[in-house]
Amino acid sequence: MSPLSMKRMGRAALLVALSSLTPVTARAEATLRPAQCTVQGMLDDVRVAMKNGSLALKRYVKMRLKEAALAMPAESLLAALQGERDPEVLEALGAALATKASNAENPGLIQPLLARATGDSDPALRAAAVRGLRGVPSVEFMEKNGGVVTYEQLVRDASPEVRAAVADNIVSESADVYSGHDRRVSEAAVSVAAASEDPEVAAKLLREVSMEAVSHEAVEQVTRQLRSENPELRAAAATALGGVPGGESAGARGSLVDLFREDKDPAVRKAALQGIARLGQAHAVPVLESLRGVDRAMDAEIDAWVSVLKLNLQEWELVLREKQRRRR
Repeated sequence: MSPLSMKRMGRAALLVALSSLTPVTARAEATLRPAQCTVQGMLDDVRVAMKNGSLALKRYVKMRLKEAALAMPAESLLAALQGERDPEVLEALGAALATKASNAENPGLIQPLLARATGDSDPALRAAAVRGLRGVPSVEFMEKNGGVVTYEQLVRDASPEVRAAVADNIVSESADVYSGHDRRVSEAAVSVAAASEDPEVAAKLLREVSMEAVSHEAVEQVTRQLRSENPELRAAAATALGGVPGGESAGARGSLVDLFREDKDPAVRKAALQGIARLGQAHAVPVLESLRGVDRAMDAEIDAWVSVLKLNLQEWELVLREKQRRRR
């Protein structure tokens, strides 16, 4: 799908969301003064809603600002961005600016937001600036800005809030902007996980971002994470390897079999079995059966996977859902 088509779909989705908030809009009029189509007027409304409003009102004023920003002068938005010191308002303003940048196909507009993400002394404001990039093609924008600021750099921030915002952005971008089908975002997730010194953040990226289109080099990076000292990260890497392209499946399967045989952590072994099952589905049955007896405590898990795979369900989501149903 072309960036222009995605842009139009994004704007259409925003308009649908706004229209669905009609009851909220009516209630909002009792709280907010009449809408002012100026940056400062709308930011004042955002400020009031963030302080005293319901969740529905907060969503409404942020979406209204996004839609209005499409017609506002970029200079006014950038001027407001420079001086904003409230994290919630900065995030809303950043999201509006990022939406405008996406709609105008002008990635340079987010450069001041990236500057706040790296240069602000307040970690809450740095995190807010990062969160402002959620829901737009931020990985592409960073590349087009010459890589002056990257997620690999941001994920090394001293603040856990900033690091968590980086992971949330990439996960959201993969799922919500590209529906898991963008190689660039998937490979960014792998690179950022490798750059991170926070195992929880790295694990989230590998566990929750689709690996269906990654390169051989990215698969090798994920495979190296199987040797991490952190069991959560090893398990996440095993889960990720289960979703790699078909051409990488043989190598990934071998790595997961070795992991199951050698790793003593039960959660890691379970993740390895899931990865093996996903790579081969019905064809994985002989591999799984060969692992019986390696760890007697895992034999029931192997049997559960074998019984589900023998149903010959065609979609992995159906396989996973049936496995979870049986476990309950």
